[in-house]
Amino acid sequence: MTIGKIGRKRRDEILIEAILLLRNGGIKALTMRKVARQVGINEASAYRYFPDKTELLIAIIDKMKNELMGPIRKIFGSEDKPEIRLKKIVTYHLKFVCESNGLPIVFMNEIASGNDKVLVHHIQKILEEYQQILENVISEIPDINSKPSVQEFSTLFIGMATAMAIQRRLGISNKAHKDMANSLLPFIIKSIGGQNSHQKEIE
Repeated sequence: MTIGKIGRKRRDEILIEAILLLRNGGIKALTMRKVARQVGINEASAYRYFPDKTELLIAIIDKMKNELMGPIRKIFGSEDKPEIRLKKIVTYHLKFVCESNGLPIVFMNEIASGNDKVLVHHIQKILEEYQQILENVISEIPDINSKPSVQEFSTLFIGMATAMAIQRRLGISNKAHKDMANSLLPFIIKSIGGQNSHQKEIE
């Protein structure tokens, strides 16, 4: 459906309210009726912008992808040393997860646990791109250690964000992402590049 400026604004409102419902109750809590009520429109009007719940979820995935991967792609393409880019990428990811109260990770886990192949495919593409970026920048680090492997290190960084999401959802820590970014992350990056890693710059 072709929509104008007002229609795009309404569509954005629907997305925002849908994300709030997801944050509070997960995918099961998200219905077109509830979204329409929150926006202040009738259910039929909501279906004008999103034909079904799957289309709404895809739009939410795309929004999260742009907000996460847009800045990460920019950092990856910069002229900084690989160690610096890696720290910036993972730090941004941790901050993104923290500020969203862990929603992206929890949301992705819900989809992965379901049987909607279309939604699973969209999530897979995001994870594959992010992991590939991590592996590429890690492999650029001089004097890289052969063990653990590049793939294992990239999985470790993704795991840090997952742990952060669980902490945020449980209300365990409000500053864990800063602790990880300022202490644990530089330590791990130094271990990737051995003794010749640019430790001062990373810190």
